[in-house]
Amino acid sequence: MTRPALLVHLTTTLPAIAIAATLAAITVAPAAAQFPPATDDQRAAGAMVTEVRFGSDELVIPRGETVTLATGLYDVNGNMVEGAVAIIMTSGNVSPRFATIAGQQVELTGQQPGEGTLSAIVMVPLDQGSVRGTAGASQLDQIPVRVLDYPAASIAISEPSHTVYTGTSIQMAAQVMTVNDTEHSTATIAWRSSATSTAMVSGGGILTGVTAGSTILTAQTEGGISAEYTVSVVTNPVTSISMSPTSTQTRRGDVVEFDIVARDSGGNLVTDIALDLAVSGLEGTGGFVYDDGSFVAEEPGAYRVIASTGSASAASIVEVTERPGPVEVEFLDHGVRAEVATSDLWVFEGADGEDYAYTGTHSRGGGERMFVWHVTDPTNISLLDSVVVDARVVNDVKVNEDASWAIITREGASTRRNGIVVLDLADPAHPTIMAELTDQLTAGIHNVWIMGDVVYAVNNGTSAMNIIDMSDPENPTHAGRYEIKPGDQNKSLHDVWAEDGYAYLSYWDDGLVIVDVGAGTHGGTPTEPVFVSTIKYPEGNTHVAWRTRDYVFLGDEIGTSDGMRGFIHIIDVSDIDNPRQVAKYDLPEAGAHNIWVEDDVLYIAYYQGGLRIVDVSGTLRGDLYRQGREIGFFRTEAAEGEGLQANSANAWGPQPFKGNLFVSDMTSGLWVVKHARPRPVTF
Repeated sequence: MTRPALLVHLTTTLPAIAIAATLAAITVAPAAAQFPPATDDQRAAGAMVTEVRFGSDELVIPRGETVTLATGLYDVNGNMVEGAVAIIMTSGNVSPRFATIAGQQVELTGQQPGEGTLSAIVMVPLDQGSVRGTAGASQLDQIPVRVLDYPAASIAISEPSHTVYTGTSIQMAAQVMTVNDTEHSTATIAWRSSATSTAMVSGGGILTGVTAGSTILTAQTEGGISAEYTVSVVTNPVTSISMSPTSTQTRRGDVVEFDIVARDSGGNLVTDIALDLAVSGLEGTGGFVYDDGSFVAEEPGAYRVIASTGSASAASIVEVTERPGPVEVEFLDHGVRAEVATSDLWVFEGADGEDYAYTGTHSRGGGERMFVWHVTDPTNISLLDSVVVDARVVNDVKVNEDASWAIITREGASTRRNGIVVLDLADPAHPTIMAELTDQLTAGIHNVWIMGDVVYAVNNGTSAMNIIDMSDPENPTHAGRYEIKPGDQNKSLHDVWAEDGYAYLSYWDDGLVIVDVGAGTHGGTPTEPVFVSTIKYPEGNTHVAWRTRDYVFLGDEIGTSDGMRGFIHIIDVSDIDNPRQVAKYDLPEAGAHNIWVEDDVLYIAYYQGGLRIVDVSGTLRGDLYRQGREIGFFRTEAAEGEGLQANSANAWGPQPFKGNLFVSDMTSGLWVVKHARPRPVTF
């Protein structure tokens, strides 16, 4: 039977039988930790279930509205199964995400516009099934979910970026606003001009000045919402263009920054003109020139870069040579963990002068430990001890600057009181629990970052950044809090990183949020953050951030049926109030996870792609992967018996330390490798 798509305009009940349900974000790694407990009898009943009935092939919910969903479980003969425990997992654009609903119908609310999935999972005996690394769970069915945005209400047209001169082209910009005064996520705009003899405009909004005069531009959505803007076209004054350098040599992936100057007949500078910039390949393909006059090539060869307007033009020749290839990564040792999934790591020199690595654990196989490794000899690392806490996930571990104390995070505690655990590192080989803080943090802490005596903690329950005073580590206390959209459930904070007075918050679908925590530029302090700026992108799922120089490296985390995906977005924050994306590193066959940047090298734990090492020196533009900026890689693949899954990388987190690289892998433990970075070549 074909199930129709269901479009819900008001609170509606789908005809079916209600089951116990848990809602969780399918793309969030800790989702498995949210599976509900089940007795042996309930699991035995679950083993009988072969079918779930949703009542439709697709669920469509308008943003802000609610559908009540009742779902039936059936055996192979079509009989309803009683007593089984099932869960519903939804993508992040539907809420609630982690609420348990037993014996009731499930109310789903459209939160973020976009597409996702709704999956049914049934709890079965522990020797059967596995969903996201958790035994005793079996997926039955999955349907797509679409959340439609609020209705469009108006269009706001932006001022042109340059004066509209004859013979020049400018991309017009406009925002479609909803009835709730938010930018519409999917509405498209068609443009037209009232006087094409004065200015032409393409359907996508590229405006070209033809003759001096004025015209009215109309922007209209597919739903009939429209707005008008009057444009004045001015006679083009430019008679000459100069471009320097007139010729140069560079490497594949290195950026050439041209100085392009336009002048009128009197020799005066014309600075407000949109020049046409183009690249032609003389002996190569894959060259790109950007609006700011920078050029980069993905392939070696000779290129001509051209700047023009009207009858004036200038050109430069760029000869591009190959970059050095990747340098071999040397394997040093492997700290095997074959019984439990590994999460994040921290490597440091202890008060005793020895080197240690601490690694957390994820839900598969336990998730209640932090392991202590002795790594002074990186070719012969050894497991010394572990710290056990009440948790199903110890996701993060961080050590303070003088290595006197550390913090581990807790999720999924049996008491439902999670929060942070503070460790005393007087004996770093055998750390002991010094204190804990659970008040206001009971839903779980996913990640933390330490800046001096302040800890910034990601609160799973509120999606706020809790600020903790650690001046007395034996008595941690709350010192503040920061969140976007206070009180609104429609947000998800995943990670925080802080340095030099700024904190960089990875706010999932809301993108990167930068706050002043003592930089002095916007009035913020370490305990009273002040908003600075934000940037988000259509892919969503902003997972992790790290700043170096004037760039912030943002990692996505996108779960798909074909494994993890997502890449590194490179954001220029030279103007901290106006961040802009200028480059990316996109490994097509894998998904990015945690990152580290040091000495102009980007280290990425790329899940199934293993450890990737990328040269991020100099100016960055375009796709660094296609430019050949990868200078090394190592696949963290365990042999049979040396991990939860053999011959398959699942890299989680990297950290360079004393000339070596430490990598945690979710399915195989701790790896130590060495990479001899090539010397940079400067032309």
